[in-house]
Amino acid sequence: MNIDHDLDAELRALPDGAFFTLLAREVDRRESMSSVRDALLSLVASGPTLSASIASAVPTHTVTEAVTRARIETSARQQIFEHPHLEANDIAEVLQSRDKNRRSPASRLRERSDIVGYEIGGRFLYPSFQFDAATAKVRPIVSEVNQLLDAKHDPWGVSSWWLSPSGWLEDGQSPADLATAGGHEDRIRAIAHDLLAD
Repeated sequence: MNIDHDLDAELRALPDGAFFTLLAREVDRRESMSSVRDALLSLVASGPTLSASIASAVPTHTVTEAVTRARIETSARQQIFEHPHLEANDIAEVLQSRDKNRRSPASRLRERSDIVGYEIGGRFLYPSFQFDAATAKVRPIVSEVNQLLDAKHDPWGVSSWWLSPSGWLEDGQSPADLATAGGHEDRIRAIAHDLLAD
């Protein structure tokens, strides 16, 4: 008797509502799923073609929180893309790299969290404020704060922090504005440490 085959057949035979209720219950029971439970359930429940019986298996607050989070993330990403970006080849030029692989400098810097970059459609984009063309280097304060905020593992969040107007600054300035102006390193550090303290 093939248990896997029997289980597959039983799961396929379940109506969508019953299958999703079972899925939701099992995800809720497994401690290993706790960190992704709400996101997973709200993602499945928010599908535009799903029936009310499936959506009802997810707590209302989970869906509401997921929609709110999605709106915030969408707004933050839109704001990020209002700023100039570079691709890996551009970075090799700005840094005056002699590396034959023109993508390597950006990749190495991103992996160390020296710079923040995110993948869009199979290519990485990097906010241009991070680089000082006059010195052909990454701005030291940018590298320091990117490492502090763990840019490699939270590129969207770190980019949003850099590029969004800060409540700590006047006239709608962002930390990136201070970094490009120069001479505000202590203030940038203080704002970054306040973020981590929250």
